[in-house]
Amino acid sequence: MATYFEIRIAGAEAAYAGQAAQAAFSAVDRIEGQLSRFLEASEISQISRLQPGEVVRISPDVFECLEQALELQKLTRGAFDPTFAMRKSPRRSPTGEGGPPRGQLLMDRESLLVGLEGGGISLDLGAIGKGYALDVAAGELRDWDIERGLLIGGGSSLLALAGPAPDRGWEVALGGVSPARRLLLENNALGSSGTAVKGEHILDPGTGVPVPEGIRTWAVAASAAAADAISTAWMVLPLAEIEEICAANPQIGAIVHTAGENLFCRNVNLEMP
Repeated sequence: MATYFEIRIAGAEAAYAGQAAQAAFSAVDRIEGQLSRFLEASEISQISRLQPGEVVRISPDVFECLEQALELQKLTRGAFDPTFAMRKSPRRSPTGEGGPPRGQLLMDRESLLVGLEGGGISLDLGAIGKGYALDVAAGELRDWDIERGLLIGGGSSLLALAGPAPDRGWEVALGGVSPARRLLLENNALGSSGTAVKGEHILDPGTGVPVPEGIRTWAVAASAAAADAISTAWMVLPLAEIEEICAANPQIGAIVHTAGENLFCRNVNLEMP
């Protein structure tokens, strides 16, 4: 993930809150070691090295994250694709045609075994891993009976527990939006994606073509993993399809800010500062 994580805790004694935060940070370190495709020993790397017919047993955390990633791929109509790394090879055309056949993952929840059939696969959970790490860290805080907190990953992923005060959520500003807007998070998450920092680094899985610069998106969801993945999908999908997904899933929110300063917003209440 190669980014910073921050935890803000309210309503708890300082020393106890510090111990709880350290336990949560340890959980983040564990998740990074399991999910990074850049670490040869990570479980995701082990899955990517599977040959058809082979299986590997993985940890419950990795199984859950991978299962969520595949569900979010369906929800976003393939705009978020955890197997897209397979198709970013220069030997393949921009449309993803040609090259070796793509494999199909086989997953068994009871045994935690993951297998492969039909071809190879290359997993990249970079668009969901940071959010999933926040979800696991939040679980650690709840185990410590921490009820009020805000967890931040890299500034682009936020997960809110109960607000800092009764009947008040955590106030979050939308960066780069004029006039300024904010929203309140409480027991939900916000993920954001854009091209301002890294340029054209987000590719459309359907075409292999980078999304245009000047777009920034935010997604609100129940979990940070979902918010991260969906905000990436919002970068790719046309507004009409985002509208359809939000209409079918009222628990999911969308904010899209385009280069023309147009602000599309669905299922999210924005406030002026």
